[in-house]
Amino acid sequence: MVKYENECVSCGLPCLGSGCPNRHVAHFYCDKCKSEVGEGELYEFAGDEMCLECIKAILPVVKAHDY
Repeated sequence: MVKYENECVSCGLPCLGSGCPNRHVAHFYCDKCKSEVGEGELYEFAGDEMCLECIKAILPVVKAHDY
């Protein structure tokens, strides 16, 4: 999931209000493990937005067959 958070740093400059880039900073969280991941590290899978590690934990591993 993507959450937008206010990261105002009280820079001392005239406030830009909602136009300030620090007012709406995107943070990306895995819907399954709730860990924060970087931009581009969330994947849509099974109706959720998940990190690669959670997706790997769900998918079956392909094994060689004995013939």
